[in-house]
Amino acid sequence: MVNSSLTYEILMYLNSFYFGMFATCEIGMQTLKFVHLVYKNDDLIQEAIVLLALCLLESIRIHLGRKGSLSDHGYHVWLSAILTIPVSMGVLYLLFLQTHVLSLEYILCALMLLLQITELAFAILFLFSLCKQPTYD
Repeated sequence: MVNSSLTYEILMYLNSFYFGMFATCEIGMQTLKFVHLVYKNDDLIQEAIVLLALCLLESIRIHLGRKGSLSDHGYHVWLSAILTIPVSMGVLYLLFLQTHVLSLEYILCALMLLLQITELAFAILFLFSLCKQPTYD
């Protein structure tokens, strides 16, 4: 049987580093696109708000997930799992609905979505393992 708590913690730890790189690259690419490409009226502001909201929510989600898995508090993991939905929507926006999407963004966003889906699956397994009665054999 896989230790879902350990796997979930490893995935959250990996995501904390990947997200730092992801956010840095996305902000850099957005800045580059804002300077060199032409945008319609409110697209520039909308994409900046989506990126900043994504960074804020993902930071909160990672913090809650790591705190919950280390202390075995299910409500932190539940909140982290629930925050996966808006964060995934933000990544999907960056992947498909932006005005200009670079090839590197396709790769980074696809990896981010894969990591989030895997984390969500192990968060659910971890939450089920918290609900199980402990056996002392």
